[in-house]
Parts: sequence; C-alpha cells; structure tokens
Amino acid sequence: MSAMTALANQLRSALHLASRDAYVKGAFVLPALLVALSLPVLLFSNANVHVMFEGAVLSLIRVGALFGTCLSMAGIVTHDISLGGLRAAALTGRGRGGYVASRVILALALAVILGAWSTLLGMPLLLCPDVAFEGVPAAELALRAVACVLVGWTYAVFGMLLLWLARSPRGFASAFFAAVLLGAGVLNALLLVPVAVLIPLSQELAYGALQAIIPILPSGLLADAFVADARLVVLPVAYVIVFWALSRRVMARASL
Repeated sequence: MSAMTALANQLRSALHLASRDAYVKGAFVLPALLVALSLPVLLFSNANVHVMFEGAVLSLIRVGALFGTCLSMAGIVTHDISLGGLRAAALTGRGRGGYVASRVILALALAVILGAWSTLLGMPLLLCPDVAFEGVPAAELALRAVACVLVGWTYAVFGMLLLWLARSPRGFASAFFAAVLLGAGVLNALLLVPVAVLIPLSQELAYGALQAIIPILPSGLLADAFVADARLVVLPVAYVIVFWALSRRVMARASL
C-alpha cells in the first residue's frame, strides 16, 4: 500500500469518526447554544443593552474555531486511545505517519468549518435593535476570523501532541479541561517560561527574551492591536509543521 493510499484511508476513517464523535457535535452545539441564549435577551430586553456586532461575531468564532477545534481533536484522540483505534491505525510505520497526518488535516478542516458555522450563527445579531457597529473594515474582520481559525488549528495540533505523549485514556472531564487550557493559550504560557526563568538571573536578559518571544506568540494574532502581515499565515503553519514532526517522532517510537 502506497503512502498516499494509506493517508487517503486514514482521512476517510478520520472523517467518519468525526461525523459521529460526541466531542465534535458538542463543538458545533456550543456556539449555537450561546446564540440561542443571548438572542432572545437582545431582541426583547428593554435594558437598552448595546452590543458591538464585530466583537460579538469574533467571540463566537473564537468559541467555535478555537475552543471547538481543541475540544473536537482532544475528544477524537482520547477516543482513539481509549477504544483501541490508535493501535489499529498505527500498526505499521506508514500507518502511524498517515494517522498523524490525517488528524492534523482533520483539525484544519474542523477549524475552517467551525469558523464558518460560528460566523453564520452570528448573522442573526443583525436583527437586534441594540446591536451597533464598531466600523471595522470587512477585510480586517475577515482576516481576524482567519486568525482565529489558524490559531485554533495550532492549539489543537499542539494538544494532540501532548495527548500522544501521554497516551493515557481519559474521560470527558479531562478532555474538556485540556481543551479549556489549550483554548486559553497554554502554549503561549509555555513559550514565556524562559522569561520567567531569566527574571531572577537578569532582568535585562529577561526583557531581551521577552522582546524576542512576543512576535512569535500565537496569541498575538488574536490581539486587539491587529496587524495583518505574513505572520498571520506563516506563524501558525510553522508551529503546526514543528508539532507535526514531533508527533511523527513520538508515534514512530510509541509502544502500542
């Protein structure tokens, strides 16, 4: 069996599992639930509550594309480990490589789909009389949405690497907690560890390290001071490639 055939089979299997996985369904339900709970309040409240449309839609996209992708992939990998799917998929070296690639590709697909789904869910906010506009240009709003999708992909692939390193079956609570940590930016916190280590030694070195690390923090793509440059694509892709390579090494040496 060729590598491309193995990857195609793994992708079909991944899509089949994702279409039936409870974590993935929960990732789609969560932003819909938020809209269902908030929309009646905005439509019928007499409290003169003003909501900024762009901020509300971006918040929904973050819930869906960022947290939802982390939750979906944490759940899928957890099920792979606990139900024996990981062992069945990774009996050969080629199978292991295809398995990792299929999950990385699936994470991107889910981030894009969840981002689009969350955007659609935000459109009914236009019906609310107290929804105002910040005046963010449509192009910038679209780029901010893309940033949420790509950062969600980055966090999810990082989370899968950690789960493959642990290779310990967990329940819903553990997977949900892991998704919360990933969505909250635990990767950014880990990248800042060298700064914390250097502070007692030299504040000058710590400041220099901080200045070097800030431009490569994925969370910078989600900051309010949004700047559309090459980092929007290059940074997430670079992290995914690194985590993908590390995951392949982990799986290649894993005793299943």
